[in-house]
Amino acid sequence: GNGLRFFFKFINPFSFFLIMKKKKYKKVLFRILTSLLIATFGLYALIFSAKYFGAVYNISHGEYFITWALLSILVLLSINHVFKK
Repeated sequence: GNGLRFFFKFINPFSFFLIMKKKKYKKVLFRILTSLLIATFGLYALIFSAKYFGAVYNISHGEYFITWALLSILVLLSINHVFKK
């Protein structure tokens, strides 16, 4: 009786909202991880192609990290621009 009405009136729409929110978080997490992976491959491709053509870089780990982070932000912004509604 009353318990079933309470479930359908309050709990069920709330659980639907949580499921939709969970899908949104999964999509955002997938885009972030994809951008980090693409940035990693892009950075290594850039460094190895530069070494192939004879350039020598003395880059510290911190500079690699900053370059990788900025490249991943750029890729994430590009992914969001392509898939925006």
